[in-house]
Amino acid sequence: MLRAQFTDLQLDLRYEGTQRGSYPATMRNFAVSLHLFSAKAYECVARTFQLPEPTTLHAWLSNPDYRPGFSQQVFSVLAERSQAGDKDFQSCSLLIGAMSLERRIQYDQHTNSMQGLMDFGAGNYDADEVPAAAEALTLVAVGFQGHWIAPLGYFLLATLTGDVQSQLLRHCILKLYSIGLQVVSVTSDATAPNVDTARRLGVLVDGVSVKSTFFHPANPALEIAYFFDPCHLLTLVHNTLQVYGSLQVCSKAICWDYILRLGVLQEQEVLQAAHKLSGVSLSGQQVWGNGAAQLFSESTAQALHFAASLGLSQFLGHETTTHFITLLSAVFDVCSSRSVHTKGPKAPLSLASYDSLNNLCNEYENLLRKLRNGTGELLGLSRHRWGFLGFLVNLRSLQWMAKTYLEAEDRPVPYLLTGWWSLDPLEWCWGAIRQGCEERGTTTAQAFQSAYRHILCKGLAGLRHNTPNLLDVSLSRRANLQLQASWPLGKGQVWLDYWCPGSRQDTTAIDLSPSLLSQLEEDTTTYVSRFVVRKLLPLLTCAECRAALMSPSGVEPAGSALMCVKNRGRQFLPAESVQRVIRRAEKIFGLSTWFFRDSRQHRSWGLVLELAILADVSEERGLFPSLRDHLFESNMLVSNHYVTILQGLVRIFLELHSVQLGAAQGPESGQSIWVSRSKEANSEQSQGSANRGTGPVRHLDSSNGFMLLQEKLTGLWGERPV
Repeated sequence: MLRAQFTDLQLDLRYEGTQRGSYPATMRNFAVSLHLFSAKAYECVARTFQLPEPTTLHAWLSNPDYRPGFSQQVFSVLAERSQAGDKDFQSCSLLIGAMSLERRIQYDQHTNSMQGLMDFGAGNYDADEVPAAAEALTLVAVGFQGHWIAPLGYFLLATLTGDVQSQLLRHCILKLYSIGLQVVSVTSDATAPNVDTARRLGVLVDGVSVKSTFFHPANPALEIAYFFDPCHLLTLVHNTLQVYGSLQVCSKAICWDYILRLGVLQEQEVLQAAHKLSGVSLSGQQVWGNGAAQLFSESTAQALHFAASLGLSQFLGHETTTHFITLLSAVFDVCSSRSVHTKGPKAPLSLASYDSLNNLCNEYENLLRKLRNGTGELLGLSRHRWGFLGFLVNLRSLQWMAKTYLEAEDRPVPYLLTGWWSLDPLEWCWGAIRQGCEERGTTTAQAFQSAYRHILCKGLAGLRHNTPNLLDVSLSRRANLQLQASWPLGKGQVWLDYWCPGSRQDTTAIDLSPSLLSQLEEDTTTYVSRFVVRKLLPLLTCAECRAALMSPSGVEPAGSALMCVKNRGRQFLPAESVQRVIRRAEKIFGLSTWFFRDSRQHRSWGLVLELAILADVSEERGLFPSLRDHLFESNMLVSNHYVTILQGLVRIFLELHSVQLGAAQGPESGQSIWVSRSKEANSEQSQGSANRGTGPVRHLDSSNGFMLLQEKLTGLWGERPV
């Protein structure tokens, strides 16, 4: 390709005393391309011909516009923040990943060139031998201490290779170092090109012997830690268990079948065992499984313990599998802390938790030394090893960072939030890019460039003030690791989430058992709450939030968000907190409808009523007590899962009543009151992983109407703070 592109290039011989002038554009493109393809070839050619020093090439990889290469606008803003003495912009972590593109070469009349070819940003290629781009390699910087995300640039590649990626990372580290930002870590997934990239940078993995850091290219006295993305590592572990079926640890087995057996539990078998054990009545009991629960989590381990405690023979000998799931869950949580308020393994890394980290690392390393696949081969030497070795690399890097930065003599940091070094921020940027490409109906290189321009402008405008909810991003990335994605589906299997997203429920066609009819006739709040919960469950991707919406049966294992038993005529009873929210909403809805009969057609009426209900519900104390710790797992304290649940309950409640009012008042009413606003709000809520989370204080365009409504209600209930 280089020979075809630079056939007529004239290289000057390197004589002593030669004055180096400005290099032409073709020469710059050749030098950058040769150095990225092979640093050794560049050194060989530089011995004879006049080529610039490699440290000067990163300036030629930059562009002031939105073309491939390093985005000069971002580096200028970061330089201003760093040179102004902002401590949050003194150090950062680098995230690298590739997004697949459609191979299509298009003519751009504005630049009079072909778009879609491989491009490093140093110059356009126009030879026929130049391949079309199939990957957009993206680099993103995140704050090491301050919560900010900055896309640094992208490069169009025909294929991913470790040599090109390692060279681009070195150039990026040097470029950041020149403006005053020190890179403390690099994160990628554990694919073959990225593993080769880590090896070329200096990371060494020999069996379970690991060196997880490499030297800074500008200052050998500094080191940089390397991390593999925890979500991708969990996927590799999941695939390995499925491939081998079981793993051996000192003649004991870690069996994938135990997890599959949870999915095929027969209702009658479980209930008979529960009746023998605890005397639970068989009348109207049924096992329910929370399909949104994560495969490798405490919930799965507790469910295995619970099933074995019932005396089910197919779960005998589950202890090794349960211990492995518990250990892997703890390792993942340590690598994914996002908030300073969390506790346990999800808490930020600090000096107080340093000993726990060392113990966890030693326990995990001892397990890897004994872990063998079905053929007896050590897993650390097998073909499916990187899911397990990647976590060991991460733990070693965390140990090094804790010792280096928590115990530093000069300005030690108080804690480390490890979740910010995962690929979640990069995935958040990709979500916005994919949305922009979908609007164009294609994912070509040209569409990627247009979408990248949008997120770059948005990122620069809201740097450090527009951070995403990383918990939601991580949950969406782990959707294929949920239990409902792993269990086989079929008739008679009760561990299924049958509330399909997007399905429409008819309020008049809800199945009610005879044992519930009398209660529901007396308490309409329970009836409405059941319907609202049934509509809200498919919209929630968090297992703990879904479990908090339903009333516990008293038979489920303590603290489990996975397994419970339906009671009272095989119907799910909504949690008490849900009924309290609906009860408050009904009061405000009834009073406001009475006072504002002539104002319900107003465009902002639904928003005003939603804000009024949320303001009143926020005064309820003790709502959803099971989410007390989960509330602080997210880095977004204003708009988190607690707020998401409240918003969802209120909006579905209003949508339900708008349909009823629309049927009573005519087809043109009701729909314009709340449904359009609810659909708009749900659309905004579904984009929470790509945009800033929505909260009840976000929409203030109807504040006058809200204050008017508050004045009317204050006369009845007394003054309430907004």
